Amino acid sequence: MLSILLLNAPNLAEGILNSLIYSSLGLAMALIAYKLIDIIIPGKISEQIGKENNVAMAIVVGSLILGICIIIAKVISA
Repeated sequence: MLSILLLNAPNLAEGILNSLIYSSLGLAMALIAYKLIDIIIPGKISEQIGKENNVAMAIVVGSLILGICIIIAKVISA
């Protein structure tokens, strides 16, 4: 069992490195998308959701971020 793990160690290390790189890239792109959405939508998103308890705004922003993350995941996996 140990010999199987040692034989696949370079592939495992490469897979872990690729996962870290792609997840960092995906998170950075999602953060940029959030900032762009914050610029496009009037008012501060964090104030509307946090202070005013605007549930509709939270649903809209969550849906937009989820959609963008799905697109990013498809692009990275292609």
